[in-house]
Amino acid sequence: MSKLIYIENLILRILAIISPWLIFLASPQFHIGYWGQVEGMILATYLLSAIISLLLLRVGYNNRKIRSCLGHPLIIIPIFIGFYSIISSFFQRLPILALFGSPQIGQGAFWYFSLAIFTILYLVLNTNKNWVYGLFLNLFLVVLIITIGSFYPSITGIVISFFGFNDWLALYFVSFIILFFILTNDNNFLKYKKLLQFFSFLCLGPLFWIIDNNSAIALWLLIFLAWLIYYVMNNLNLKFKKFIYNPLFFTLIPVFLSIIMVATSFIFWDGKTDQTNNITNTDSWIGHLGTLVARGSIVRVLFEHLINLKVIILGYGWGSISELLISSFTPEVFYQINTGNRVHFHTHNELFEHIFSIGFVGAFLYLVYTYFIFKFSFRNSNKLALMWLLYFCISAFWFQWVSNIVIQALLVGLIFKLDHEDKELVIFNKIKKFANSKLIYSLCMISISIFLFYGSYISYFTSHNHMNNFRASQLINLAENYERGGSCTLGVNDFGKGALQFSQKFNGFNNYYKDQVLLYGKLNESDYLVLNWYLCASDDLIKEGKASLELINVHINVLSMISILPGELGVITRSRVEEYINTWENKLFLLLNIAPKRVDQSTSLISYFLNNNNYLGVKRICNKIEKIGHYQGYCDLSLGAIFLEEGNFDKGIELIRKASQNGVLDSEYIDKETADSLKKMLESIK
Repeated sequence: MSKLIYIENLILRILAIISPWLIFLASPQFHIGYWGQVEGMILATYLLSAIISLLLLRVGYNNRKIRSCLGHPLIIIPIFIGFYSIISSFFQRLPILALFGSPQIGQGAFWYFSLAIFTILYLVLNTNKNWVYGLFLNLFLVVLIITIGSFYPSITGIVISFFGFNDWLALYFVSFIILFFILTNDNNFLKYKKLLQFFSFLCLGPLFWIIDNNSAIALWLLIFLAWLIYYVMNNLNLKFKKFIYNPLFFTLIPVFLSIIMVATSFIFWDGKTDQTNNITNTDSWIGHLGTLVARGSIVRVLFEHLINLKVIILGYGWGSISELLISSFTPEVFYQINTGNRVHFHTHNELFEHIFSIGFVGAFLYLVYTYFIFKFSFRNSNKLALMWLLYFCISAFWFQWVSNIVIQALLVGLIFKLDHEDKELVIFNKIKKFANSKLIYSLCMISISIFLFYGSYISYFTSHNHMNNFRASQLINLAENYERGGSCTLGVNDFGKGALQFSQKFNGFNNYYKDQVLLYGKLNESDYLVLNWYLCASDDLIKEGKASLELINVHINVLSMISILPGELGVITRSRVEEYINTWENKLFLLLNIAPKRVDQSTSLISYFLNNNNYLGVKRICNKIEKIGHYQGYCDLSLGAIFLEEGNFDKGIELIRKASQNGVLDSEYIDKETADSLKKMLESIK
């Protein structure tokens, strides 16, 4: 560190202090993009880590110790995960989305490169105790302000709020206690060190209760029990404590909890019927497991997608969870795990998130990373390892915001020293020797920096385009420009990330349009123009293969809405967007090819064809569904009606009876009057 010139040292320390404050970009004053609370943080994190990587290139070029840190497991493994994420993305349907991850959270290749860079930053600066005290005070202020801001967002007259729930604070609380343990473990002059550590741990329980994080409370009790067991074992000098209190065993505990979470879904949900009322009934003891079962259900539903070797090795890419869930939404599953059109974007479990995103290879790397955190924590103290265990156990039931990258890097960068030599790490020591090359170090840091700048660029323009182009006035301008012969995709470019922001806006406009018709019975000319623009833009994105499954789904939902609009306004709308209704069948077949379980999306088109006497269209759809192998009761009902119309009474009655036996006549697919008349007909035949 002494070899660094003053200005470089100063800049790095300023950035190290600033970085934990990125969470404040979640406040309303800094919102950008559709998911304003997170997109600003994602942009700032990538940009800051890109700048830091260039500075580290400069300070490490002539410093052998800094260069060798690239070979440390807690730095090289995140870099490996980042590069493996890039490799995985090449094999995905939406490669750019697979790189970036979901825009709601940003976990992807850029995430792990940033984690590695920030870890190097704090490792390089971990030179004196006064500096660590400063980092401790800095994090204390951050945690204090975000806690107050979460409960009292306008106490100062300035709105300081973050997210619509407070569960996320749990990881910040645990992180602060981990830093406290690191600080006190190295302080031999602190007389009551053990007592202070235990008291700080006890404070976590009430804090978890205040933020109403039941999972964190349960896990805190688990760690409390583990602490007491260790105390007893230590006092009795039991030898087998080394079997329990070791890095490998601690690494396996979150894995075991992850398996338990999924198991609860199999125990308390049959996978077919809606169990929502059962598991949320607080009068029943099962009701207290509602959150656990729901999260287990998310993972359980996703298991069906582990279908081949490619997926097992490479996964589906980051940001794929909502896509996979949408493709699995049978009516029963929908009510279990859906949260509106915005489905879950994360498994709420880090292990399974890695499995489905970058395969079992990526998940293994994540577990190895976890193992080494425990390994170096145990060298510090067993109690510090227990705090990290609480951290990773919470991560088995929750997800992290992009702001947690900096905090995790800070903690990791302080649990080992830059000049630490470990003869046990044979493989990593060889990597260290390789990384000592100025050329290798430079190429690595430059590549990461360029990649992170690229991520910053894409993040900025995606968010900026949304902010500029999706205001009401600008939407009308875009729609009018398209009406005059301009391009309809002019304002929708997100560089191939699936147009997720666009799909959310499109879905919102769909609801607005429907309400205008049903509630007010009138539409402005601009409403027609904007609807046509949305349909055109989504149609082009779908044709180009740049549309997420979510956008394809929304496009079909809009056409379904248009097909049932009542009265004159419905007729006018259908005539004005006829070209898109004519391609409805193609969109449906595309959806079914990607998500064969979504036969429910065929119902509206079948009804539309029936109402327009397009019996061939009905037969095409039902033949397609039959080939897919998923039952669609509405096909039996519709084909039965067609056979009756054609005079094939035996076949018609057979299919209608089959539909009735499968509950179609009691479903929302058909109106009650029609259902009752069909039931009477079947009774008369009996």
